[in-house]
Amino acid sequence: MIQYKRGLVIGRFQPFHNGHLELVHEILNECEELVLAIGSAQFNYLLKDPFTAGERIEMIHASLSSQRIDPSRVFLIPLANFENNACWFEYLKSMVPQFDILYSGNEYVRYLVAKKIIVKVHTFKNKPKFNGENIRKLIVNDGKWDDLVPIPVKEIIKNIGGTERIRMLAKSDTYPQKW
Repeated sequence: MIQYKRGLVIGRFQPFHNGHLELVHEILNECEELVLAIGSAQFNYLLKDPFTAGERIEMIHASLSSQRIDPSRVFLIPLANFENNACWFEYLKSMVPQFDILYSGNEYVRYLVAKKIIVKVHTFKNKPKFNGENIRKLIVNDGKWDDLVPIPVKEIIKNIGGTERIRMLAKSDTYPQKW
């Protein structure tokens, strides 16, 4: 049942996975429109952030299209990090369309916006499985990852050499995070 004009979700979507897609469906049942703010838009080619903002936009757009979600209901906004946390919410509001409710599973984000906006806590049903770090680890370790993302995301990752990129980043001396 539609309760709000517009909802907002902030995420890095590294990559956009089936948990994100399920969340989009849930929110669009409650909101006329959804703003997906693609956080850390300035970062890419890092193990934590392997995909560019443009690649993530393509992943999300293709996933929503494959689900026949009306693109006029979803705004995709790349959002660079803002390091002054005391002013972060004002920065956020200046960078995205107006919204009525924020959906967040991040306790720190909820703390920063307390008393400023309605916040609905969301959690992925199987967060250990449906999270970007797990998917990237599975890619590095040749595990089964492609059933955790929508088919268009799997295709985009393969077409851009994303699995090779993530494996290379995992071996890099520049970013020595090992899994």
